[in-house]
Amino acid sequence: MINVPRWLTLGLVTSFALFAIVFGLVVVVSKPEVVQPAIGLALFATAFTMCVFAPQNAAPSHRRAGFIAIVGLLLPILGSAALNPSTDSFSNGAWYVSGVVCLVVELLLRHRQRLAWLVLAGLVVQTLVWAGPWGLLHFGIIATILMVAVVTVSAWAIGVTGAEISRHVESERQAATWRAAQEAFHAERQVRLGTTALVAAPMLRAISDKRGRLTAEDRAECRLLEQTIRDEIRGRQLLSREIREQVMLHRRRGAVVQVNDDGGLDDLDPVDLERVLGQVAAAITGLTSDRIIIRTAPADSPTAITVAAMSVDPVAVALGLDGEDDQVDLWLELPRAVAPEPTLRDSVSITTP
Repeated sequence: MINVPRWLTLGLVTSFALFAIVFGLVVVVSKPEVVQPAIGLALFATAFTMCVFAPQNAAPSHRRAGFIAIVGLLLPILGSAALNPSTDSFSNGAWYVSGVVCLVVELLLRHRQRLAWLVLAGLVVQTLVWAGPWGLLHFGIIATILMVAVVTVSAWAIGVTGAEISRHVESERQAATWRAAQEAFHAERQVRLGTTALVAAPMLRAISDKRGRLTAEDRAECRLLEQTIRDEIRGRQLLSREIREQVMLHRRRGAVVQVNDDGGLDDLDPVDLERVLGQVAAAITGLTSDRIIIRTAPADSPTAITVAAMSVDPVAVALGLDGEDDQVDLWLELPRAVAPEPTLRDSVSITTP
């Protein structure tokens, strides 16, 4: 977004307003018998002061904007009371035109475009009624219209340019985020491929050396390696060296182990990640369950990892029943953050009679 410095616009408009006030004072002093210009000058000074001391970069309230617009509509009537439309011109005392321009520019800068153009239209109508079409030229109304038009078009162009720049910056930010995500994805994929190659390479060499003639033990080892490779794809950050070792031990004894990382650990601090992975490895060590499930919780959950271990009911197996309810040997929910240790005040309570 392009922002024109406040001091620049305020300085320009204030300089123009001071010129209008000094010009108006000259007219009031030179023609003291006419009081309307003095009233108009006082109203203009009040309205402009309200504009200057209004909050920056904020549209004025409806009452304040309405008062400024009313003053802008009254200025041509009050200021022209001391002038003769047939003999006078802008240089002879039409200070109110400069005052109207200041108020119109302030309304434009304060995002009150409709009121600004209403005030300008009031100046044009008053001049046409009071001095006729030639008055638009003699009293500088045409130049005023052109000036306001230039300010309006410039503000619109700056706004459009700022919006385009903001959109471009946002697009660049999204593109940079996408590139970073892609680079992270490719880096992680290279790590997974390296780990997979390291795990599978010995068996692949054995298969090549034996020309595909595998024993039952070799085929069982191949199935274990296939499950290990699947873990590398599905497990992602849920795998550590200790967890890999324990998972392999459980599978070698015949247990079914599932390791699924659904992205719930992506925003976890490395220290907390190492902590919860160590707790998972310790929890599954020594289990004799038939089925073990290690899964991450959603990212917005206070739980980081859920570990469940189940065994088949031996009574149901002996009776030949197809029971769906397995025995739950372990249900563990590991939190993302470590609970604060209780202090002495929390752990010790003293009661008095």
